[in-house]
Amino acid sequence: MPTYDSTPKGLAKGLKREVYRNLHFRDETIYSVRKDGLVEGHAMLVILDGNTMYPVTFAVGPKGNQRVRDEQRKNVHAVIRGAICNAVWWGEMMEESDMEHAIDACSYHKDIHMQWRDGYEWKKVTYNPYKYKTFVTVEDEQPIMTARKVIIGKEVWAMVPTDETHEKN
Repeated sequence: MPTYDSTPKGLAKGLKREVYRNLHFRDETIYSVRKDGLVEGHAMLVILDGNTMYPVTFAVGPKGNQRVRDEQRKNVHAVIRGAICNAVWWGEMMEESDMEHAIDACSYHKDIHMQWRDGYEWKKVTYNPYKYKTFVTVEDEQPIMTARKVIIGKEVWAMVPTDETHEKN
C-alpha cells in the first residue's frame, strides 16, 4: 500500500503536474498532462493552482525554443507547472454527446474559477516560439514567469497580483 506525505510540501508534490499543448491534435486544443515525467492523460481544460510558496510557473526551454526557430518545426519545449486542482479530460472514445458535455464543463469551470479575484486580476497568456522566448501576456506582451492560478483551455489565463497588491508587498 502506498504511503502519502500529508505535509504541505508532500501534498504539493503529489498534485504537481506539467501541462503542454499536444501538437498531434491539429483541429482541437488538447493538452498533455504529465506527472513525474509521464503523460497521465489528455485534457481539454486544466486548472493549476499555486500559492506564494509554490506558484504556478511558466517554463520555456531555451534550446528547444532555438531549435524551433532554426528548424521551423515545433517541438515540446514549453510547459506550465503547478498543482492540478481541476481538469476536463479528453478521450479518443468520446462520442458527440460526451464532447458537448465536456465543452460545457470547460466553460463552467473556467467561469467559476475566474470569479475569484481578491487582489488579483486575470490576464490572457500566449506563447509563440517564432516570436517570443517566454510566455507573455497578450495585452502588453510582457513576459510572465509565475501566477497564483492558471486556467489552460482554448485560451490560457493567469491570475496575477494587481498593481496595488504588488505595491503593498
